[in-house]
Amino acid sequence: MSSFRNAVLAAGLAACAAAAAPLVFRTRELPWAAFGAPYRTTIETLVDGRCVDGGVGLTIVSGRLPRGLDLRGIEIAGIPQEFGAFRLRVRAFNGCAAATSDLLLQVTGRPVLRTSPAEIVVEYHAGAAAPEPATLLVKSTWPGLEYAVRSGEAWLKANPQSGATPSPGSPFAGDTVQLEIVPGKLAPGDYETALVFSAANGAAPVNVPVRLRVLDK
Repeated sequence: MSSFRNAVLAAGLAACAAAAAPLVFRTRELPWAAFGAPYRTTIETLVDGRCVDGGVGLTIVSGRLPRGLDLRGIEIAGIPQEFGAFRLRVRAFNGCAAATSDLLLQVTGRPVLRTSPAEIVVEYHAGAAAPEPATLLVKSTWPGLEYAVRSGEAWLKANPQSGATPSPGSPFAGDTVQLEIVPGKLAPGDYETALVFSAANGAAPVNVPVRLRVLDK
């Protein structure tokens, strides 16, 4: 039991020391990059009140960035020209403190969005209460990928849960989108539109047909 207590105590002391450090990294993970597409991300740090000199510089002390990307101040920017997983040890420093952090930059093909189901079909009786919201699940070949969704008709509203696919370690398979039908005074008949899902630097947008059948009372 003593060894277990010692391990717990050591972990607690390490956590307290990290929390008390005058300069720490806020960025823990780098966004993925698409080969041949513009990339820009900021490596964020935090300086507490004990450090008068708040200006922070960054340098790579081991590892390297893919060809086409450079560390410019506190940003990694450029157009990556290599595929792969690039491990970096980055040092942050100012006039009174320094810290290091290990970061991983993944360069892959353009992200691909996937949605399910492939289409949505809803029936509505004119004059009745609006239908219960339908749901879509949005996945991607990239974790934590931000996406946008748009609808071409006023009678259909799409409400993403987070607007991004799950991050690594998440228990969720995808991001849920609730589809709200707002029939208003639509006359009986068949209506059709499409939801368009897209992501920055992503592959082709995904179109999900949505069909609404308005029936007589």
